[in-house]
Amino acid sequence: MIEQQPIPLYWDSSSSIDEKTLAGMRASGFKPIPISLADLAELADNPLKASSSKFSSVVCVNTSKKQQLSEALIQKLKDSIGPKAYLILRVEREDLESAIAGIRGGADDVIRSDADISSWQQIAASARMRLLKFESYVFVDELSQNLLAMVERVGASDVTALLQGPTGSGKEVLARLVHDFSSRRDGPFIAVNCAALPESLAESLLFGHVKGSFTGATKDTEGFFRQADGGTLFLDEVGELQPLLQAKLLRVVQEREVLAVGASRTKNIDVRIVSATNRDLRHLSSIREFREDLYFRLSTFRINVPSLTARPDDILPLANYFIVKHSRENQRLQFAPKALSRLIAYGWPGNVRELENVVQRAIVLARDNTIDAEHLIFDEVSSIPQPLDLADEAQLLIPSEQTGTSTDKKSVGLQDTVEANEFRIIAEIIKSAGTKQEAAKLLGISDRTLRYKLAKMRDRGVLPQRAVG
Repeated sequence: MIEQQPIPLYWDSSSSIDEKTLAGMRASGFKPIPISLADLAELADNPLKASSSKFSSVVCVNTSKKQQLSEALIQKLKDSIGPKAYLILRVEREDLESAIAGIRGGADDVIRSDADISSWQQIAASARMRLLKFESYVFVDELSQNLLAMVERVGASDVTALLQGPTGSGKEVLARLVHDFSSRRDGPFIAVNCAALPESLAESLLFGHVKGSFTGATKDTEGFFRQADGGTLFLDEVGELQPLLQAKLLRVVQEREVLAVGASRTKNIDVRIVSATNRDLRHLSSIREFREDLYFRLSTFRINVPSLTARPDDILPLANYFIVKHSRENQRLQFAPKALSRLIAYGWPGNVRELENVVQRAIVLARDNTIDAEHLIFDEVSSIPQPLDLADEAQLLIPSEQTGTSTDKKSVGLQDTVEANEFRIIAEIIKSAGTKQEAAKLLGISDRTLRYKLAKMRDRGVLPQRAVG
């Protein structure tokens, strides 16, 4: 069943938590897991481990009058676990001093040690909304995990960054992550769609204007650059800027100051610029459609964002995420096997944005909490794949030496179910394919990715019924 999964809550094992509190955590949708602060620090020191799911979760630490955590220590802990984590400080009933230190130190929530289930439920709702922001770009595929590690490193610096990738691939989500991984995370994040700026107002919107500078300018107005002061300005579709604006933008990037329309004096700004485009700006600069000097200023660090089909292991987790995001409260939905096969086989020309649209439409059409293949309405009619004749829902798990048979009554997690579905689809494709190359083509993945998945299937004891050449 595809439904809201428990949120991992890593609690400070240096102090005990009573069974009543643990039960309250579980009833609120948390999965309590003890961990030492030393282990947290060790993981935070490793950039690759810090990008793991543990740090996309919730951390709960305890403080008391006898063993208080200072504001500085809480701030240090918050910085070490990173912006993806949701930090809860658990304090004794009368310990107001620790509660204040927690708030000032950057804890996301402060809760009393005797809190009831409703208090934990409120925290769980807030934590889930925070985590959804990071889950909206799923990092399951190996290519995506490498991308996340790069985004984290770039975010920790203060260089200008250019995200380059196809429409709908998640560039704005990644831009927000660059901001959240940076020292500017507490400052504003201002997103601007350059393609949507009215030509007559673009300069005013970006740089601001003073009263009386043009008809209708009845007061001084700050532009997007001034609004983003102390934070990050995200220039989406930057390749669509008009030549005159490109020249003005270059000066702002170089001088770190803006001149409002009608003003006689410039104002200094402290803004980090992150840009995005679905066009090849290097090529556009070579044919003089985009300023070369501006290109080099904006692309101090260039991040290539892959299409959805280039990271196939993200497709089903993303689809499951969109079910959670768009389903009604308490609505429990699942994909039928044929629907899963269609999702994997489709070419996704609209990338993640199209996948979200397809899932939203399917949620509207679904009956009996099941999304069938006919509920999937794709944007590219000519590219709609035919569903495979897979086993029914009751046989989703594949027999293996490690997991037992599909009739085992053990409950499995979301990741295990998704993996089992994927293995079954691959096995069905391979049965009808003559070669590995043919199978890879039918699956819409590269030969290298198929070899990797076959190796994983062998490791699990899951082998196709007929080998292919």
